[in-house]
Amino acid sequence: MKNPIPFHLFASLAISFTLAISAESTTAQDLEKVNIKKPITIHGNVNVQFDYYHATGIPARQKEFSWMITGSPLINVLGVDVPLSFLISNYDNKFYQPFNQFGISPKYKWATVHLGYRNITFSNYTLAGHRILGGGFDLTPKKYRIGFMYGLLRRSTSIDTTMNANPLYIRPAPVYKRMALAGKVGYGTDKNFIDLIYFKGWDKTSSLDSKLKDSILPAENTTIGINTKVTLTKKLTWSADVGLSAYTQNRNDEKDTTGVKKDWPKSILGLLVKDKISSNYYFAGETRVGYTEKKWGAHLVYKRIDPSYQSMGAYFFQNDIQEISLANNFKLDSGRLNINTSIGFQKDNLKKQKTSTSKRFIGNANISYTPSQKFGINFNYSNFGISNNPLPTSMSNELFKQVSNSFMLMPYFNWLNQRSIKNLNIIASYQSLNTPKSNLGSVPDLNTYSITTVFNYTWIKEGINANAAVNYINSKTSAGDIGSYGGTIGGMIPLLQRKATFNASGSYLQNTFNNSSSGYTIRATAGFGVPIGTHHNFQLVGNYMTNSSTSAVTPSFDELTVQFIYGLTF
Repeated sequence: MKNPIPFHLFASLAISFTLAISAESTTAQDLEKVNIKKPITIHGNVNVQFDYYHATGIPARQKEFSWMITGSPLINVLGVDVPLSFLISNYDNKFYQPFNQFGISPKYKWATVHLGYRNITFSNYTLAGHRILGGGFDLTPKKYRIGFMYGLLRRSTSIDTTMNANPLYIRPAPVYKRMALAGKVGYGTDKNFIDLIYFKGWDKTSSLDSKLKDSILPAENTTIGINTKVTLTKKLTWSADVGLSAYTQNRNDEKDTTGVKKDWPKSILGLLVKDKISSNYYFAGETRVGYTEKKWGAHLVYKRIDPSYQSMGAYFFQNDIQEISLANNFKLDSGRLNINTSIGFQKDNLKKQKTSTSKRFIGNANISYTPSQKFGINFNYSNFGISNNPLPTSMSNELFKQVSNSFMLMPYFNWLNQRSIKNLNIIASYQSLNTPKSNLGSVPDLNTYSITTVFNYTWIKEGINANAAVNYINSKTSAGDIGSYGGTIGGMIPLLQRKATFNASGSYLQNTFNNSSSGYTIRATAGFGVPIGTHHNFQLVGNYMTNSSTSAVTPSFDELTVQFIYGLTF
């Protein structure tokens, strides 16, 4: 027997089911709502799948025979949800060990305790959703808002020298073990509050072998923030979220005595951190004013994020950006007509560190109109323009300009009665990327048109469904026009007095290049489904695809996949 399942995987699986340790973070549970009569409950699903695959004309994309077992049981112990997930297959026997990804947040009245792996957010520019392995709490007595978290941000990793002979192995750089602590003190409610946030992250210099320390520098970071919201009137609100970050690339550096002037946040952060040679100081913040009427609302937003702004408490920031935007929403005709629009401007090079400045216009509109159950229509338009202005020494005032437009129109029709349900959906779209002016060189334009029409018919009493679709797409590129057109037809019918179902579909696409045929693609799918009670389900599905191509780039090939799937719900 090829690729047997190792015994330790079965043992790990059994132990994990017994201990009910989670592969994902659980949400906070209120211990006051525990059902004493049923202190432990179990539900979830397990699926077993066997695949057969065969291909001609191309290299095989998967094994000829493969199997996979997946599951996501959920165990509730005294009101605490503990989910578990696992995957075992003959591709890569892999068990997502729950004791490595366990986290719970039990709650009692105004106190919540965080243990294990947690994704905590105090504000957008300090601790912003980074996963921490550790412990903490949130306390909300009366109107006070107190939070704390301490733990591990990432583990240390070294170079795997056993893989040096493998040319396909991606060799990541070693990293230090990274720790963090964060605190929040605030007062107020969801409508009116102010929070002061402190975050500290650091790399442990002792977590890497001394031979590897020269390849990467240990960093440290201190970030403080203010997050506030004020409801001025029932209709008018104001909010602000500000972060100041001191990031030191090498925490082993000595105190900075060079006398070089640094950015202004140092005057505030200098009270909390030791200024070192590799220390840099950043600002990030946004503020918005919102006004809401019964049928209309608007939000004015201003955002500014310094170049290279970073916090160890977040995975990513869009930085070096200044943006001002205005968004509106309208509800008209008793809510049947909804209009949402936004318009704004962005620019970068805030510190004048680049040789050019890019400016962007951003705007979009979404309109939906539903006059009745029988008809509705949606329309979406977006426009994004960017221009790149060089230094005044350049011969040109506008080095580069590009405009992106997108239109989408989606009308739909419904016909309902006691015997049947019919739906007709049409989706038409146009996307363009144009370069009206460019002194950097030739930037090709791109224009794409597409339309799809889908009709669906369901006979309610008989339980029969039929559907058909027609689609067309064409892209005009610098290399030529690339397109395809065709259709799909399919349906589902019950068998054996609705104890089983049979479904099938087939599609044909004619591929074109410069309005000439470049081949075709045919797909066919057929499957049987046999539910047994409410807990068991058996499926047998076959998929076949053939691609005929006259192009040297795309090969002609055939693929066949047959799947048997058993699902258990408990």
